[in-house]
Order: sequence, then structure tokens, then C-alpha cells
Amino acid sequence: MTRRTPASRSSSTARSARGARPRSDGKVDVSCPQCATQYRIAAEAIDAKMECVECHRTFFPKTMVGKRAKAQDNTKTYLLMGGGALAIIVLFAVMASGGDPPAEQPKVVEARREVLTRGNHPRTAQIVKWAQAMGSDNRLVIKTHNDLGALAAKLEVPAGDENALFAAIATHDATRFLRELVADSASLETEEAMNAPSGKAIVYVTPKPGTDDWKKNTRGELLVSFTMAGDQVKVTGWETKMAPVRNPAKPDDSKRTFTPNKDIAKPDVVEVTDSAGTRKVQESKPTPVPHWDKATPEQQAAADQIVADILASAVPDSPGGLFNRATLSVRTDEQRKAVVPRVLNAMYDCYGDTVANNMKLNLLNRAMVSFTGFAVNYQVEDSGNPAKDKAERESCVRQWFAFWWRYSGDLSKWFDTRENLEEPLEETKPPKRAM
Repeated sequence: MTRRTPASRSSSTARSARGARPRSDGKVDVSCPQCATQYRIAAEAIDAKMECVECHRTFFPKTMVGKRAKAQDNTKTYLLMGGGALAIIVLFAVMASGGDPPAEQPKVVEARREVLTRGNHPRTAQIVKWAQAMGSDNRLVIKTHNDLGALAAKLEVPAGDENALFAAIATHDATRFLRELVADSASLETEEAMNAPSGKAIVYVTPKPGTDDWKKNTRGELLVSFTMAGDQVKVTGWETKMAPVRNPAKPDDSKRTFTPNKDIAKPDVVEVTDSAGTRKVQESKPTPVPHWDKATPEQQAAADQIVADILASAVPDSPGGLFNRATLSVRTDEQRKAVVPRVLNAMYDCYGDTVANNMKLNLLNRAMVSFTGFAVNYQVEDSGNPAKDKAERESCVRQWFAFWWRYSGDLSKWFDTRENLEEPLEETKPPKRAM
């Protein structure tokens, strides 16, 4: 390896300094690349590292030969310092004024005008409220949102008879979709109905959550006619525009044909309030009930003995298990049809004093539940209010008579009569595969 001689280094240094203006003293002018401080150094020293005495930047002079460095721009620093000073001045000014910042001027927001459509019109909202009231027996809204004369004519009841009117709302087939489904929305039929003195609206009804009586995603439409009394909607009538679809697996009980029991009076729909809440029930006036007209003499005798054992079990010192043996002996549909009329007859005998006959009525009620699969909310425990207890127990007896008026010919809705209980119900059996 050949070692470079001082002469060769000098020639290299001279070549690297050619960009500088030649000086007679052999020195070269360079500037600090950061702060532009100028230095005059010997040409032989441009390859050596040097440190700026002003900003302490380290650099090689040869990189700055023939170049003019720009002085450092401190504009940003000055701006930041000026902004900080201004903030301090503002702070002191606020403190001097009591510490409250200058109040902001309120912004003026221009109110947006809602565009009324057939779906969001106030008349539409009243129609929806009417439909929901008809389904929930909200009597206050029913009175304010209906033409009561037209409603009475629609439901075929005498005008002015409120009891008959509200009973019809709870039972009439015309209100059925409003009672059994949910009216959740509506729309005026035409644009003119938004301002005209009368018009029509379409009410949409859908299945209630948690029920399976109607096909999923089905929807019914009712065409509702109305007039205006000032700003108040008065419904004058309605008709089914599109009927909802029932669940094929759930038969429509209201459409079943049945033969009412000729020995019991037709029920009335009444509103009761007890421990189960306020609700509508059907009640028939209690009356003596004879034996089932198709019962054999043996079945009649057996039914009378069962009822006698049930009543005897109400005595404190009665034989143990007497009630269970009596009720469990009833197994077939014919036995039920034979014994239930005699139980109702015993209820009629106790109806005159439901407080004194409470224990007997309690056991007769339990027997009816066992024989039919139906139940009423019979309260055995005394509430401390004899009048209240008497009224509630009498209502339960009347409900049993109303039940038998309707279902004496067919208990299949309430009672599972299959001999093999492990066999699936008819509607739940899987469909047969096609061969």
C-alpha cells in the first residue's frame, strides 16, 4: 500500500479549495452552515472537522467552500414568543375585569319547518291513537275520537247505551283485528285528507309480540272514515281493506262452530278487578243445571257420588285423600261431560252465601280445573273485606257457568284428551316426506 505524502495531501487540498475565491495569503473563507458565521482558515485545514464558536455546530469546512450560508430564520420563534406574550396580556385583562370571560353572542338558528305528509300528519296520529284505544278499551279516547252514534250503528247496539257499546267493542267481530293485533302506524289515503273536513285513512295492524296466532310478517289494513270537529278526528266507520293471515297451525277459535248449552244463560262481557289485575271476562247467571242429557243412569249416579265426595272433603275431619280419589276417577271425555254439570249445580247451591261456603266453593273450583283444564282466579284467602271477597267469588262462579255455556260440547281447546301423552299434538307432528 502506497502512503500519501504531504505533498500529495496538499495537492488534494488545493483541488478541493478551487471553488473558493483565491486569496494572496493562501487562506479560504467558509461559513457555518447553521448560523452563517464566517471563518478564514488555512487551505490545508479544510479537510479537518471544526466547531462553530457561536452555535457549536460541527462541520467540515470543505463542504462550505464557495458557498454562502443563510442566516438562521427565527421568525417562527418570534411568532411563538409574541403569541405567548399576547395570551398573558389577555389573561391579565380578564383577571382585572373580574374573571368573567367575554360573553358570547347567541347564535341565531333558523327553525326548520316540518314538512307534513300523509304519514306524519296530526290527523294520522289521532287515527293511530283511535285504533289503539279500540283495542285496549281506552274509554276516554274512544269517546273523544269516535262519532258515537255511528259507532253504535256499526256495532249494532242502541245509541246512548254506553254499557252495551263498550261490551260490543270487546266482542264484536268488527273490532276483532283491533283487539287481537297491534295498530302501530297509519297513513291518510289521499293528500286532500290532510285539509278536507272529512277523509279516509289506512290503519296497519300487525301481530302482537310474543303471540303466534297470526302468520309472521303478516299485516292487515283497515280503511277508516272520519270527519273533523275542529282539530279533533271523529271516526265514523271502518272496513277491512286487507285481512291479515292466521297461523295455519293455530286454528281460529272464534270461527269454530259450537252449540251453546241450553241450560245456561248467554254470557255477558264484564270488567273485573282482582289480584290478577283488571280485565274483561264472560259471566253467566248461575242456575240449576240438570244431568248431561246423554249420560247413562250409571254415569249420573257416578257423577252425583263424585260431587258428594268433593263436598264431604270440605269437612275438617273428612277421610284423607277423599278429594283426590274423587277427581282422579274422572278420566274420559264422557265422564267429564257427565260430572261437570253436577259440579256447577253444587256451585249454584253455594252461590247464595259465597263467604260461608268458601271452602266448598274452593274445592268445587279445583275440581273444575281438574276436569276442564280451564281456570278462573278464585281467591280462597279472606282479604279482610267480606264484601270484596263475596263479589270476587260470585264472579268466579259466574265465569264457570259462562265457560260451560261455550265449551260443554268440546273441551279439546282446554284439555288434552290423548291417551298416549308422549305422542305429539296433531299440529306439531312433522310432515310426512314425499315418496
